[in-house]
Amino acid sequence: MLLALLLSMMLDGAAPADDAPAPAADVQVQAQTSPLVKPAAPTSPEPFKDLKFVWREHPSLRAGRNFRIDFTAKMQYDVRDPGDDPQDFPTGELHRLRVGVEGEVFRHIQFQVERELKEREVDNSQNNSNSEGKLWKDVYVEANYSNKAQVRVGKFKIPFGLDETSGEAELDFVYRSLAGSYLSPARDIGVMVHGRFFKRGLNYWGGWFQQDGENARSKKVEGGDDTFAFRVTGTPLRKTRAFRNVEVGGNVALTSVSDEPFLPNGLRGRTVMSQYTFFDPMFVNGTRLRVGTDVDWTQGPMGLRAEYIYVGDDRNDQGIGNEDLNDVQSNAWYVLGTWVVTGDKKERPLEPKKGVFRGGLGAVEVAARYDTLRFSGKPGIDPPFRNSRAETIYPNGDKVVTLGVNYYANRWAKVQFNMIREHIEDIERSPTVDGSAFWSSVVRFQLQL
Repeated sequence: MLLALLLSMMLDGAAPADDAPAPAADVQVQAQTSPLVKPAAPTSPEPFKDLKFVWREHPSLRAGRNFRIDFTAKMQYDVRDPGDDPQDFPTGELHRLRVGVEGEVFRHIQFQVERELKEREVDNSQNNSNSEGKLWKDVYVEANYSNKAQVRVGKFKIPFGLDETSGEAELDFVYRSLAGSYLSPARDIGVMVHGRFFKRGLNYWGGWFQQDGENARSKKVEGGDDTFAFRVTGTPLRKTRAFRNVEVGGNVALTSVSDEPFLPNGLRGRTVMSQYTFFDPMFVNGTRLRVGTDVDWTQGPMGLRAEYIYVGDDRNDQGIGNEDLNDVQSNAWYVLGTWVVTGDKKERPLEPKKGVFRGGLGAVEVAARYDTLRFSGKPGIDPPFRNSRAETIYPNGDKVVTLGVNYYANRWAKVQFNMIREHIEDIERSPTVDGSAFWSSVVRFQLQL
Protein backbone atom coordinates (compact mmCIF):
# COMPACT_ATOMS: atom_id res chain seq x y z
CA MET A 1 0.00 0.00 0.00
CA LEU A 2 2.85 2.38 0.82
CA LEU A 3 4.49 1.87 -2.56
CA ALA A 4 1.15 2.23 -4.36
CA LEU A 5 0.52 5.52 -2.59
CA LEU A 6 3.97 6.82 -3.50
CA LEU A 7 3.60 5.79 -7.13
CA SER A 8 0.20 7.49 -7.25
CA MET A 9 1.79 10.67 -5.92
CA MET A 10 4.45 10.51 -8.60
CA LEU A 11 1.91 10.05 -11.39
CA ASP A 12 -0.60 12.67 -10.21
CA GLY A 13 1.70 15.25 -8.61
CA ALA A 14 3.62 17.98 -10.38
CA ALA A 15 6.92 19.52 -9.46
CA PRO A 16 7.18 23.25 -8.64
CA ALA A 17 7.38 25.62 -11.60
CA ASP A 18 10.89 26.67 -10.57
CA ASP A 19 12.09 23.21 -11.57
CA ALA A 20 10.81 23.46 -15.18
CA PRO A 21 13.57 22.99 -17.76
CA ALA A 22 14.88 26.12 -19.48
CA PRO A 23 13.98 26.55 -23.20
CA ALA A 24 16.58 25.32 -25.64
CA ALA A 25 19.20 27.84 -26.78
CA ASP A 26 18.04 27.90 -30.45
CA VAL A 27 14.47 28.68 -29.40
CA GLN A 28 15.70 31.61 -27.32
CA VAL A 29 17.62 33.05 -30.32
CA GLN A 30 14.60 32.75 -32.63
CA ALA A 31 12.44 34.52 -30.12
CA GLN A 32 14.85 37.45 -30.10
CA THR A 33 15.29 37.73 -33.89
CA SER A 34 11.74 37.03 -35.08
CA PRO A 35 8.65 38.33 -33.27
CA LEU A 36 6.48 35.90 -35.25
CA VAL A 37 8.04 32.87 -33.54
CA LYS A 38 6.62 32.29 -30.07
CA PRO A 39 8.69 30.36 -27.51
CA ALA A 40 7.25 27.04 -26.39
CA ALA A 41 5.25 27.17 -23.17
CA PRO A 42 7.12 25.70 -20.21
CA THR A 43 5.97 22.24 -19.16
CA SER A 44 6.19 20.46 -15.84
CA PRO A 45 8.87 17.80 -15.62
CA GLU A 46 7.75 14.21 -15.92
CA PRO A 47 8.58 12.09 -12.88
CA PHE A 48 9.66 9.08 -14.96
CA LYS A 49 11.44 10.99 -17.70
CA ASP A 50 14.96 9.65 -18.20
CA LEU A 51 14.34 6.73 -15.81
CA LYS A 52 17.51 4.66 -15.65
CA PHE A 53 19.17 1.92 -13.62
CA VAL A 54 22.35 2.76 -11.73
CA TRP A 55 24.45 1.00 -9.08
CA ARG A 56 26.14 3.29 -6.61
CA GLU A 57 25.75 2.39 -2.94
CA HIS A 58 22.80 0.16 -3.91
CA PRO A 59 21.14 -1.01 -7.13
CA SER A 60 18.79 1.87 -7.95
CA LEU A 61 16.20 3.26 -10.32
CA ARG A 62 16.47 7.04 -10.78
CA ALA A 63 14.76 9.75 -12.76
CA GLY A 64 16.66 12.98 -12.33
CA ARG A 65 16.11 14.51 -8.91
CA ASN A 66 12.40 13.74 -8.71
CA PHE A 67 12.48 9.99 -8.15
CA ARG A 68 14.89 7.50 -6.57
CA ILE A 69 14.33 3.97 -5.34
CA ASP A 70 17.14 1.81 -3.95
CA PHE A 71 16.92 -1.96 -3.54
CA THR A 72 18.61 -3.31 -0.41
CA ALA A 73 19.41 -6.76 0.98
CA LYS A 74 21.27 -8.08 4.03
CA MET A 75 22.34 -11.65 4.66
CA GLN A 76 24.13 -12.96 7.77
CA TYR A 77 25.17 -16.57 8.35
CA ASP A 78 26.65 -17.65 11.70
CA VAL A 79 28.79 -20.60 12.73
CA ARG A 80 28.56 -20.80 16.55
CA ASP A 81 29.97 -22.73 19.49
CA PRO A 82 28.15 -21.93 22.76
CA GLY A 83 30.03 -22.47 25.98
CA ASP A 84 27.03 -23.09 28.28
CA ASP A 85 25.91 -26.29 26.45
CA PRO A 86 22.28 -25.39 25.62
CA GLN A 87 20.01 -28.17 24.34
CA ASP A 88 19.08 -28.41 20.66
CA PHE A 89 21.34 -25.49 19.74
CA PRO A 90 22.19 -25.32 16.00
CA THR A 91 25.83 -24.49 15.41
CA GLY A 92 25.11 -23.24 11.89
CA GLU A 93 22.40 -20.64 11.39
CA LEU A 94 21.11 -18.23 8.75
CA HIS A 95 20.79 -15.45 11.29
CA ARG A 96 19.27 -12.80 9.06
CA LEU A 97 17.93 -12.46 5.53
CA ARG A 98 16.38 -9.05 4.97
CA VAL A 99 15.20 -7.28 1.82
CA GLY A 100 13.86 -3.79 1.35
CA VAL A 101 13.46 -0.65 -0.67
CA GLU A 102 14.20 2.94 0.23
CA GLY A 103 13.99 6.11 -1.79
CA GLU A 104 12.82 9.64 -2.35
CA VAL A 105 10.03 11.35 -4.30
CA PHE A 106 10.15 14.99 -5.43
CA ARG A 107 13.24 15.57 -3.25
CA HIS A 108 11.28 16.02 0.00
CA ILE A 109 9.36 12.78 0.61
CA GLN A 110 11.51 9.84 1.71
CA PHE A 111 10.44 6.28 2.47
CA GLN A 112 11.79 2.91 3.54
CA VAL A 113 10.28 -0.58 3.69
CA GLU A 114 12.22 -3.56 5.07
CA ARG A 115 11.03 -7.09 5.78
CA GLU A 116 12.87 -9.93 7.44
CA LEU A 117 12.65 -13.23 5.57
CA LYS A 118 14.68 -15.05 8.22
CA GLU A 119 15.71 -14.04 11.73
CA ARG A 120 16.46 -16.23 14.73
CA GLU A 121 14.33 -14.23 17.20
CA VAL A 122 11.20 -14.74 15.10
CA ASP A 123 11.82 -18.11 13.43
CA ASN A 124 9.19 -19.86 15.49
CA SER A 125 5.91 -18.10 16.25
CA GLN A 126 5.85 -19.98 19.55
CA ASN A 127 8.77 -17.89 20.72
CA ASN A 128 7.08 -14.55 20.28
CA SER A 129 3.63 -13.08 20.77
CA ASN A 130 4.22 -10.66 17.90
CA SER A 131 6.44 -12.66 15.55
CA GLU A 132 4.66 -11.54 12.37
CA GLY A 133 4.89 -7.90 13.36
CA LYS A 134 8.58 -8.25 14.12
CA LEU A 135 9.27 -9.48 10.60
CA TRP A 136 8.51 -5.97 9.36
CA LYS A 137 11.46 -3.74 10.24
CA ASP A 138 11.69 -0.10 9.16
CA VAL A 139 8.42 0.84 7.43
CA TYR A 140 7.98 4.60 7.33
CA VAL A 141 7.45 7.78 5.31
CA GLU A 142 9.32 11.00 6.10
CA ALA A 143 8.75 14.62 5.09
CA ASN A 144 12.08 16.41 4.68
CA TYR A 145 11.53 20.09 3.91
CA SER A 146 14.01 21.48 6.43
CA ASN A 147 17.15 20.15 8.07
CA LYS A 148 15.97 21.65 11.34
CA ALA A 149 12.69 19.68 11.51
CA GLN A 150 11.84 16.49 9.62
CA VAL A 151 8.75 14.39 10.38
CA ARG A 152 8.72 10.57 10.25
CA VAL A 153 5.63 8.35 10.58
CA GLY A 154 5.50 4.54 10.65
CA LYS A 155 7.55 1.81 12.29
CA PHE A 156 11.18 2.51 13.11
CA LYS A 157 13.63 2.58 16.01
CA ILE A 158 12.70 4.58 19.08
CA PRO A 159 15.41 7.26 19.50
CA PHE A 160 17.18 5.81 22.51
CA GLY A 161 20.67 4.32 22.87
CA LEU A 162 23.82 4.53 20.78
CA ASP A 163 24.30 0.79 20.27
CA GLU A 164 20.65 0.00 19.54
CA THR A 165 20.19 2.84 17.03
CA SER A 166 23.27 1.72 15.07
CA GLY A 167 22.48 -0.39 12.00
CA GLU A 168 22.66 -4.19 12.32
CA ALA A 169 25.14 -4.50 9.46
CA GLU A 170 27.42 -1.75 10.82
CA LEU A 171 28.19 -3.16 14.27
CA ASP A 172 31.76 -3.70 15.46
CA PHE A 173 30.77 -7.06 16.99
CA VAL A 174 28.51 -9.93 15.98
CA TYR A 175 26.07 -9.25 18.82
CA ARG A 176 24.92 -5.99 20.34
CA SER A 177 25.84 -5.07 23.88
CA LEU A 178 23.56 -6.18 26.73
CA ALA A 179 22.57 -2.53 27.17
CA GLY A 180 21.43 -2.31 23.57
CA SER A 181 19.72 -5.70 23.53
CA TYR A 182 17.69 -5.55 26.75
CA LEU A 183 17.43 -2.00 28.11
CA SER A 184 17.06 0.02 24.88
CA PRO A 185 13.55 -0.14 23.36
CA ALA A 186 14.26 -0.91 19.63
CA ARG A 187 11.50 -0.53 17.01
CA ASP A 188 7.86 0.46 17.42
CA ILE A 189 5.05 2.29 15.61
CA GLY A 190 4.93 6.03 16.16
CA VAL A 191 5.68 9.55 14.95
CA MET A 192 8.96 11.41 15.38
CA VAL A 193 10.43 14.84 14.67
CA HIS A 194 14.19 15.13 14.20
CA GLY A 195 16.67 17.65 12.89
CA ARG A 196 20.16 19.10 13.05
CA PHE A 197 21.86 22.45 13.59
CA PHE A 198 25.35 23.93 13.23
CA LYS A 199 26.40 21.61 10.39
CA ARG A 200 25.47 18.48 12.38
CA GLY A 201 27.11 19.87 15.50
CA LEU A 202 23.78 19.43 17.34
CA ASN A 203 21.22 16.73 16.48
CA TYR A 204 17.91 15.81 18.10
CA TRP A 205 15.16 13.18 17.82
CA GLY A 206 11.87 13.14 19.73
CA GLY A 207 8.59 11.30 19.36
CA TRP A 208 5.64 9.27 20.65
CA PHE A 209 5.25 5.52 20.18
CA GLN A 210 2.43 3.02 20.79
CA GLN A 211 4.56 0.77 23.02
CA ASP A 212 8.10 0.67 24.35
CA GLY A 213 9.76 -1.30 21.61
CA GLU A 214 10.30 -4.90 20.57
CA ASN A 215 13.13 -5.55 23.04
CA ALA A 216 10.60 -5.34 25.89
CA ARG A 217 8.09 -7.82 24.42
CA SER A 218 7.97 -11.57 23.80
CA LYS A 219 5.67 -14.51 24.42
CA LYS A 220 6.43 -14.29 28.16
CA VAL A 221 6.83 -10.52 28.51
CA GLU A 222 4.00 -8.03 27.96
CA GLY A 223 5.99 -4.79 27.84
CA GLY A 224 4.73 -1.22 28.23
CA ASP A 225 2.34 1.11 26.43
CA ASP A 226 2.59 4.79 25.43
CA THR A 227 6.22 5.88 25.20
CA PHE A 228 7.73 9.33 24.81
CA ALA A 229 11.42 9.38 23.90
CA PHE A 230 13.98 12.09 23.23
CA ARG A 231 17.63 11.84 22.15
CA VAL A 232 20.22 14.54 21.53
CA THR A 233 23.84 14.32 20.32
CA GLY A 234 26.51 16.94 19.76
CA THR A 235 30.20 17.55 19.14
CA PRO A 236 31.17 20.00 21.92
CA LEU A 237 34.92 19.70 21.17
CA ARG A 238 34.67 20.22 17.42
CA LYS A 239 36.88 23.35 17.63
CA THR A 240 39.81 21.28 18.90
CA ARG A 241 42.02 19.29 16.59
CA ALA A 242 42.47 16.05 18.52
CA PHE A 243 38.88 15.64 19.75
CA ARG A 244 36.81 17.30 17.04
CA ASN A 245 35.17 13.95 16.25
CA VAL A 246 34.04 13.26 19.81
CA GLU A 247 30.23 12.99 19.79
CA VAL A 248 28.38 12.98 23.11
CA GLY A 249 24.78 11.79 23.40
CA GLY A 250 22.00 11.67 25.93
CA ASN A 251 18.50 10.18 25.91
CA VAL A 252 15.42 9.80 28.08
CA ALA A 253 12.22 7.78 27.63
CA LEU A 254 9.03 7.56 29.69
CA THR A 255 6.66 4.60 29.34
CA SER A 256 3.29 3.87 30.90
CA VAL A 257 3.24 0.28 32.20
CA SER A 258 -0.04 -1.35 33.24
CA ASP A 259 -0.56 -4.40 35.47
CA GLU A 260 -3.74 -5.44 33.63
CA PRO A 261 -2.09 -8.28 31.63
CA PHE A 262 -1.58 -11.64 33.32
CA LEU A 263 1.97 -11.80 31.98
CA PRO A 264 4.96 -10.12 33.64
CA ASN A 265 5.69 -6.75 32.09
CA GLY A 266 9.19 -5.95 33.43
CA LEU A 267 12.48 -6.19 31.59
CA ARG A 268 14.53 -9.39 31.41
CA GLY A 269 18.16 -10.43 31.26
CA ARG A 270 19.57 -13.12 28.96
CA THR A 271 22.99 -14.36 27.96
CA VAL A 272 24.57 -13.24 24.69
CA MET A 273 24.50 -16.27 22.40
CA SER A 274 22.23 -18.96 23.85
CA GLN A 275 19.85 -16.33 25.30
CA TYR A 276 19.56 -18.21 28.59
CA THR A 277 17.35 -16.17 30.95
CA PHE A 278 19.34 -15.23 34.06
CA PHE A 279 16.76 -12.67 35.28
CA ASP A 280 13.02 -13.24 34.82
CA PRO A 281 10.83 -10.15 34.29
CA MET A 282 9.09 -8.78 37.39
CA PHE A 283 5.45 -7.69 37.68
CA VAL A 284 5.55 -3.89 37.50
CA ASN A 285 2.94 -1.12 37.34
CA GLY A 286 3.31 2.63 36.86
CA THR A 287 6.03 4.48 34.99
CA ARG A 288 9.13 3.07 33.34
CA LEU A 289 11.93 5.63 33.22
CA ARG A 290 14.89 5.11 30.92
CA VAL A 291 17.88 7.47 30.93
CA GLY A 292 21.20 7.05 29.20
CA THR A 293 24.36 8.76 28.04
CA ASP A 294 27.04 7.79 25.52
CA VAL A 295 30.20 8.93 23.79
CA ASP A 296 31.54 8.02 20.35
CA TRP A 297 35.02 8.99 19.11
CA THR A 298 36.93 8.08 15.96
CA GLN A 299 40.41 9.28 15.05
CA GLY A 300 42.14 7.84 12.01
CA PRO A 301 42.08 4.01 12.27
CA MET A 302 41.03 4.09 15.95
CA GLY A 303 37.54 4.08 17.46
CA LEU A 304 36.14 4.29 20.98
CA ARG A 305 32.58 3.97 22.27
CA ALA A 306 31.04 3.90 25.73
CA GLU A 307 27.44 3.94 26.95
CA TYR A 308 25.50 3.81 30.23
CA ILE A 309 21.75 3.11 30.62
CA TYR A 310 19.57 3.08 33.73
CA VAL A 311 15.96 1.85 33.88
CA GLY A 312 13.61 2.24 36.84
CA ASP A 313 10.25 0.41 36.93
CA ASP A 314 7.48 1.40 39.38
CA ARG A 315 5.77 -1.43 41.28
CA ASN A 316 2.63 0.33 42.41
CA ASP A 317 0.00 -1.83 44.15
CA GLN A 318 2.12 -4.97 43.77
CA GLY A 319 2.38 -5.96 47.45
CA ILE A 320 0.23 -8.51 49.34
CA GLY A 321 -2.06 -5.74 50.60
CA ASN A 322 -1.80 -3.80 47.32
CA GLU A 323 0.89 -1.62 48.82
CA ASP A 324 3.62 -0.09 46.67
CA LEU A 325 6.92 -1.96 46.45
CA ASN A 326 10.38 -0.57 45.78
CA ASP A 327 11.31 -0.01 42.14
CA VAL A 328 13.05 -2.57 39.97
CA GLN A 329 16.38 -1.06 39.00
CA SER A 330 18.26 -2.12 35.89
CA ASN A 331 21.55 -0.70 34.70
CA ALA A 332 24.04 -1.58 32.00
CA TRP A 333 27.18 -0.11 30.56
CA TYR A 334 29.91 -0.97 28.10
CA VAL A 335 33.16 0.39 26.73
CA LEU A 336 34.72 -0.76 23.45
CA GLY A 337 37.74 0.00 21.33
CA THR A 338 38.60 -0.77 17.72
CA TRP A 339 41.74 -0.48 15.59
CA VAL A 340 41.91 -0.93 11.81
CA VAL A 341 45.34 -2.51 11.57
CA THR A 342 45.56 -2.02 7.80
CA GLY A 343 45.43 1.76 8.32
CA ASP A 344 42.03 2.46 6.80
CA LYS A 345 39.95 5.22 8.35
CA LYS A 346 37.53 3.98 11.01
CA GLU A 347 33.98 4.45 9.75
CA ARG A 348 30.60 2.75 10.13
CA PRO A 349 30.18 1.16 7.67
CA LEU A 350 33.88 0.71 6.95
CA GLU A 351 34.86 0.66 3.29
CA PRO A 352 38.45 -0.43 2.53
CA LYS A 353 40.53 1.94 0.43
CA LYS A 354 41.67 -1.06 -1.60
CA GLY A 355 39.02 -3.73 -1.41
CA VAL A 356 38.77 -7.06 -3.18
CA PHE A 357 38.09 -6.54 -6.92
CA ARG A 358 39.41 -2.99 -6.55
CA GLY A 359 43.13 -3.61 -6.53
CA GLY A 360 43.55 -4.70 -2.92
CA LEU A 361 42.90 -7.34 -0.29
CA GLY A 362 40.50 -5.45 1.99
CA ALA A 363 40.84 -4.23 5.58
CA VAL A 364 41.41 -5.96 8.93
CA GLU A 365 40.19 -4.63 12.27
CA VAL A 366 40.64 -5.83 15.86
CA ALA A 367 38.10 -4.96 18.57
CA ALA A 368 37.49 -5.50 22.28
CA ARG A 369 34.46 -4.76 24.47
CA TYR A 370 33.53 -5.10 28.12
CA ASP A 371 29.86 -4.81 29.03
CA THR A 372 27.65 -5.66 31.96
CA LEU A 373 23.94 -5.82 32.78
CA ARG A 374 22.54 -5.98 36.33
CA PHE A 375 19.07 -6.10 37.94
CA SER A 376 18.35 -5.19 41.56
CA GLY A 377 16.13 -3.12 43.86
CA LYS A 378 16.14 -1.40 47.25
CA PRO A 379 15.82 -3.82 50.18
CA GLY A 380 12.39 -4.33 51.71
CA ILE A 381 11.24 -5.91 54.98
CA ASP A 382 11.29 -9.47 53.59
CA PRO A 383 14.53 -11.30 52.75
CA PRO A 384 15.47 -11.31 49.05
CA PHE A 385 13.73 -13.80 46.73
CA ARG A 386 14.09 -14.72 43.07
CA ASN A 387 10.37 -14.80 42.15
CA SER A 388 8.65 -12.17 39.99
CA ARG A 389 6.67 -10.60 42.88
CA ALA A 390 9.41 -10.51 45.54
CA GLU A 391 9.37 -7.49 47.82
CA THR A 392 13.15 -7.57 48.05
CA ILE A 393 14.64 -8.50 44.70
CA TYR A 394 17.50 -10.98 44.68
CA PRO A 395 20.02 -9.23 42.38
CA ASN A 396 21.70 -10.81 39.42
CA GLY A 397 23.87 -9.73 36.53
CA ASP A 398 26.03 -10.76 33.61
CA LYS A 399 29.58 -9.59 32.91
CA VAL A 400 30.81 -10.07 29.35
CA VAL A 401 34.16 -9.69 27.61
CA THR A 402 34.15 -9.87 23.80
CA LEU A 403 37.29 -10.07 21.64
CA GLY A 404 36.90 -9.75 17.88
CA VAL A 405 38.59 -9.66 14.50
CA ASN A 406 36.75 -8.16 11.52
CA TYR A 407 37.68 -8.60 7.87
CA TYR A 408 36.17 -6.20 5.31
CA ALA A 409 36.61 -7.58 1.80
CA ASN A 410 34.86 -4.54 0.29
CA ARG A 411 31.83 -2.40 1.05
CA TRP A 412 29.50 -5.38 0.53
CA ALA A 413 31.21 -8.33 2.24
CA LYS A 414 32.42 -8.71 5.84
CA VAL A 415 33.56 -11.60 8.05
CA GLN A 416 33.54 -11.30 11.86
CA PHE A 417 35.06 -13.60 14.48
CA ASN A 418 34.20 -13.14 18.18
CA MET A 419 35.31 -14.88 21.36
CA ILE A 420 32.87 -14.18 24.22
CA ARG A 421 33.41 -14.77 27.95
CA GLU A 422 30.40 -14.51 30.27
CA HIS A 423 29.98 -14.81 34.02
CA ILE A 424 26.57 -14.83 35.77
CA GLU A 425 26.60 -13.35 39.26
CA ASP A 426 23.99 -15.65 40.89
CA ILE A 427 25.12 -19.31 40.90
CA GLU A 428 21.54 -20.64 41.07
CA ARG A 429 20.58 -18.74 37.90
CA SER A 430 23.71 -19.53 35.94
CA PRO A 431 23.63 -21.86 32.91
CA THR A 432 26.74 -23.64 34.22
CA VAL A 433 26.45 -26.14 37.08
CA ASP A 434 29.04 -24.53 39.33
CA GLY A 435 28.33 -20.94 38.28
CA SER A 436 31.71 -20.58 36.62
CA ALA A 437 32.45 -18.33 33.66
CA PHE A 438 32.12 -19.81 30.17
CA TRP A 439 33.46 -19.03 26.69
CA SER A 440 31.60 -19.10 23.40
CA SER A 441 32.67 -18.28 19.84
CA VAL A 442 30.98 -17.24 16.62
CA VAL A 443 31.94 -16.51 13.02
CA ARG A 444 29.56 -14.37 10.97
CA PHE A 445 29.60 -14.08 7.17
CA GLN A 446 27.79 -10.96 6.00
CA LEU A 447 26.71 -9.69 2.59
CA GLN A 448 24.98 -6.36 2.12
CA LEU A 449 23.70 -4.55 -0.95
